Amino acid sequence: MFRHKMIMDYLKEDQSVSKSIIDQLDYVFNPSSVAVIGASNRVGTWGFGVMTRLLSNSRREIYPVNPNSSEILGIKAYKNIGEIEKTVDFAVMAVPPEKTPSVMQECVDKGVKAALVISGGLSESGEEGAMIEDLLVDLARKGGIRFIGPNSMGHIDTSSHFSTLAWMEEVKPGPVAFLAQSGTYGQRVVRTGMQGGIGFSKFVSNGNEADLHLEDYIEYLAQDDDTKIITAYVEGIREGRRFYELAKTITKEKPIIIMKAGGTENSAKAARSHTSALSGSDLIHDVMFKQAGVIQVEDEDELFDVVLALLSVSLPKGENVGLLTEGGGIGVVAAEVCDKMGLHLPSYSTTTIETMRKLLPPRCSLGNPTDMTDVITAGKAVTFPCLWAIMEDPKIDAVMLLGGVGATAYFSALMGTDLMHKIPESDQERFKLMIDFLETEELKNLDITREKIKEMQKPLFFVNLIPRAVSEPESFNLLRERNIPIYSNPYRAAKVIKHLAWYYKYLNRYK
Repeated sequence: MFRHKMIMDYLKEDQSVSKSIIDQLDYVFNPSSVAVIGASNRVGTWGFGVMTRLLSNSRREIYPVNPNSSEILGIKAYKNIGEIEKTVDFAVMAVPPEKTPSVMQECVDKGVKAALVISGGLSESGEEGAMIEDLLVDLARKGGIRFIGPNSMGHIDTSSHFSTLAWMEEVKPGPVAFLAQSGTYGQRVVRTGMQGGIGFSKFVSNGNEADLHLEDYIEYLAQDDDTKIITAYVEGIREGRRFYELAKTITKEKPIIIMKAGGTENSAKAARSHTSALSGSDLIHDVMFKQAGVIQVEDEDELFDVVLALLSVSLPKGENVGLLTEGGGIGVVAAEVCDKMGLHLPSYSTTTIETMRKLLPPRCSLGNPTDMTDVITAGKAVTFPCLWAIMEDPKIDAVMLLGGVGATAYFSALMGTDLMHKIPESDQERFKLMIDFLETEELKNLDITREKIKEMQKPLFFVNLIPRAVSEPESFNLLRERNIPIYSNPYRAAKVIKHLAWYYKYLNRYK
């Protein structure tokens, strides 16, 4: 009751919602023409960086504006935006903060529809900067301009090939949108995602959110066909009620995943000096996110662990997990982290146990977790039959496989070494035949496993036990191709299972 009152008090702080936000943000993400005010030939400046990024794609008209140059990067430059003969949809402002109001007025007079204000040193810097920012917002609203920032590092729409990210390489296209109330950290998160194979539909460095707020972007992305998952790094939420109502509706169709910072005293202080964000209580945000179906994560690794799973597997229908391991110790670790995550490890059915008893040596553990032990030296391809038995168990909602795939990489690394030449040729041949057999069985059974996953509608999560010092086996690529997510340790896999099981439960409240 106490938590419910807190959340409702917080949500009373409401602001009006623009009826035309979708049309307005179309100009933000896919304008036909762009003016760069503060464009420059000087390497290292924002005006140079944005121009080079825009010119890397020639799908729209680009107009550099600089009163001191007649040409920027080989293109005719204008003294001010008013001199441009043609219509300008979008303006990038890379000018000193004190000049932003006059430049905004020029954009209003020109009929610009939307803008990006890169300029910093406004509300995040103190009272004087805040007064300039207020004037900037007032001019824009009277002139019908919606803008990103100020204090933004740019944005990108991969489907329309539009990028104002001065200091960032090409972004891999994909189904994930990322909103960041931090430019530098936001770019780090996007790079982390791309390194893990994730592609992005859109990325916005929100800056101070003087005009366009987090809620505006979320409302737009809900209608965006290119975006399947909405993610964000958030330091403060300005429109509590609107965020809650939007998220509560959107999460029934598209997952929203948020990294929330600024809940502690020092982080809140840093957020205010960073983007002037008004951070709130962690408890309030936690409750609001849960009630609205938002998945909350702690860092970018957890963010993309969840994204990877949402793009790959069906949601587990409960929190009962089956553990199949290639060793006893990792099973103990996995069982412990599952306990800490609130996941359950039920005993297997008699049928499941009897099936595995026929497959595994007597010394193997047949409980949950199941330890297959030395399946490679036993020369048996038992991983997959055991895995299928666990997946078919009616008590199990999701399976975590720890090792058991790609283990021949250890032995393949020995082939051709001096050690191999010291054993009899007949043993060398038997060793090679065993490895070839296991690799062939593994590749064949991965296809069957994918069919089992589809048939049972139970997700499989693979934990890699092979250190980076050993070359990654080809079977790992096959796992990815078959939409079986790979995690570096059981803790990360267990957190994902917990998030997905919670999200399934949330969605089924409305069925």
